[in-house]
Amino acid sequence: MGTYTRLGSYLLASELASDPFGAVHRAVVIAGSGFDRHVLVRTFSEELFQAGLNTRLAEAGRVVPLLGGARIFGMGYRIESGKTPHVAWDYVPGRSLAQLIEKAKQEQIPFGVDHALTVIQGVAQGIVQMQAKGVSHGVLSPYSVWVSFEGATQLVDAPFASLVRGILAKAPTAMKKLAPYLQGPDKDALQQDLFALGAVLYELLTFERLPVGGDLQGVLDRATLKAAQEEAPFPAEIRALLGRLLLGRQPFPTVDSFHAELERVLYEGEYSPTTFNMAFFMHTLFREENDRDASAMKAEEGDNYLAYTAAGESLRSGATRVDHLEGAAEAESGQKSSKMLVGGGLAAVVILGLAYLFFGRHKEDPALQKQLAELQQLKTQFEQQKADLDAKTKAQSEKTAQLQKQLSETKSADEKLKIEKQLEESKQRKLDLERQQKAAAQKLAEQRQAEQKLNEQRWASASKPAAPPQVTEIPKPQQPVPEAPKPVVAPPPTPQPAAYDVVPTNEPARILTQAAPAYPQRAIQLHQGTNQDQRVRLKVFVSERGQVLKVSLIEGVGGPAGFDEAAVEAANRSTFSPATRDGKPVRGWTPEIIYNFKKQN
Repeated sequence: MGTYTRLGSYLLASELASDPFGAVHRAVVIAGSGFDRHVLVRTFSEELFQAGLNTRLAEAGRVVPLLGGARIFGMGYRIESGKTPHVAWDYVPGRSLAQLIEKAKQEQIPFGVDHALTVIQGVAQGIVQMQAKGVSHGVLSPYSVWVSFEGATQLVDAPFASLVRGILAKAPTAMKKLAPYLQGPDKDALQQDLFALGAVLYELLTFERLPVGGDLQGVLDRATLKAAQEEAPFPAEIRALLGRLLLGRQPFPTVDSFHAELERVLYEGEYSPTTFNMAFFMHTLFREENDRDASAMKAEEGDNYLAYTAAGESLRSGATRVDHLEGAAEAESGQKSSKMLVGGGLAAVVILGLAYLFFGRHKEDPALQKQLAELQQLKTQFEQQKADLDAKTKAQSEKTAQLQKQLSETKSADEKLKIEKQLEESKQRKLDLERQQKAAAQKLAEQRQAEQKLNEQRWASASKPAAPPQVTEIPKPQQPVPEAPKPVVAPPPTPQPAAYDVVPTNEPARILTQAAPAYPQRAIQLHQGTNQDQRVRLKVFVSERGQVLKVSLIEGVGGPAGFDEAAVEAANRSTFSPATRDGKPVRGWTPEIIYNFKKQN
């Protein structure tokens, strides 16, 4: 059973993020002695309490109904006062934007303009909704933003942010950390929030905080897309937007005018900000954290919380684990003595067992152990990929069946033609998935066979301690992704600027199986771009294991029709071999990849 800390109605299970405000925890709500649900709980720092937040937090209760329970501010938002005031909202798996920036920076994973605009789009929607209700944020920063593992964003401090703004003068540590985002006009709440939004966008593009004071004009002039691992200057429309947000020139007079300009940049420029790409990025960046959270939450759902019920609290004497209750419940000396005897016997068995492990067993060859660990890791990755492909294939089969049913029921000729096109695309997608599924199953079988052989060799070596084991080289795939029977050969590599690569490569990353893009339904519905052939040019940044880390558009179609998004999705579904340097796999870009969309009428 896990250890929990009670805070009001909640049992804090794990700290997920810390920031100038305090910390965000995953917490458990119980029903009786059993699990009910998970929530996120915000606790506050001692500095903010000393500044007076604990006496004013109840005022945030008036803001919660104004925000209308919108998902972007956290569903089920509630405030608990008392000795240690805190706030809670429905659980959303993810991490703060500040953590995302720091992790991407440490891992050297490119964070492109599309990803930055996806985040800014979500945050801007929150600001627009707050301003429409006559509420301003006041302390917007990357710490304010929660990014889910599915790519969505939330402004999780919106109900109490204005209260924090009012007491920051008495909280110097928090003030110092938030200073880059608080440089907007003091007497204009809208411009304060828009300045902070611009500071967040600047940080997303550069992985550097906006300098406090100084020549911001010069800062923007010198800024480059370092977060995307490119030394190119900001695109003109992004530069112009940041100029209006940060420099106070031609400021947006209303929140509606700002929102209109942001929409123009998002949908009329050469960008494809989508939560799909953001979700892919989050799962790449926080794969281990996501898996760890999921395992911990599953264990928490099965816990017995008797120790934290009213009856359990009366039995506990400082312990926070249920297994400590046995000593309090059984106080008689005879019982304690018998426990000591049993415990002593168990200890002896454990000691004898450890002695056998350390002295009675032959030591294994470290090379065998290392090779087995690598094979097990690759097998786990193949199993996960096969499970993903199985789920996608099942979903595609259901979609195909649904389209077939619609086709048989519709009577309109135009509607039939439209559904027939969708059905054809769905069938092609299903065939692609089935081919990938078959290749993944074959790779997984080969990996399991290799692991079995190595295990046999491991046990054989353990029975012959005098002679060192001969380590048979088990062939390992270059990458943990399925290969199709007939790889698609990519065109010869085109020269790329050195700044695009993490390290110099002898050979660029290569596409192995190129997934066919689905024709965007939005284009058909909007009748945009369907009367002529469309082409999208892009490149893909690939990890040492052949995983897609980033897709960057070179030349897109633009607009709301969805051609760019369809090409990016197809690139994410394709498989790749990594770039190489001195024969070793490294991160690197592919040559240019072209997706063509044939006209539909």
